Amino acid sequence: MTQQQEKMSAFMDGEIDDDSIINAIKNDDALQAKWQRYHVMRGVMRKEAHVAPELDIASAVATALEDEPAIVAPKKPRWRNVPVLGNVVPFAKQSGQFAMAASVAVAVILGVQNFNQPAPTEPFMTAPTAGPQGGLAPVSLEQTRALPRNDMNEVLVKKRKINALIADHEQQLKIKQAQESEENEYEGSPNQRP
Repeated sequence: MTQQQEKMSAFMDGEIDDDSIINAIKNDDALQAKWQRYHVMRGVMRKEAHVAPELDIASAVATALEDEPAIVAPKKPRWRNVPVLGNVVPFAKQSGQFAMAASVAVAVILGVQNFNQPAPTEPFMTAPTAGPQGGLAPVSLEQTRALPRNDMNEVLVKKRKINALIADHEQQLKIKQAQESEENEYEGSPNQRP
């Protein structure tokens, strides 16, 4: 705060009685504006203000907008200038999206097929009954039924297909992320020229 402002504040508070401050306020527009603001603040603090201070926000915003530099739209990425790549890159993006959708559809279909298969019939043989005399034959570990190997081969084939689909999906994601990072790097530096 300048010395004149301190004197003006003390004069308003009734701490000093100096006519030179009144003359300074009359002759200085900045001090007049500050005098008015001090009175508004004092009135608000004492809850004496009946009228809100006039705020001209629209002109302040208009002035700030005039001082702002114009924003120029970023140039097209370099790959769009090359005729072949300009057509291939969007196609590759669409193909990647299609591949992801197809892999999800295949996974759902395989899951539904595996879920809807009938449960295998009894995996173990039941003990034979011994007729009218009663009693059961002793149980042996060698009497179990072996599962056919064809089911195991089908399961392995399905697992391989699913693993191949997952690997393809992960590869598509990596390609997409690499393309997006290249585009972001290009868009983030507007001073580069093709």
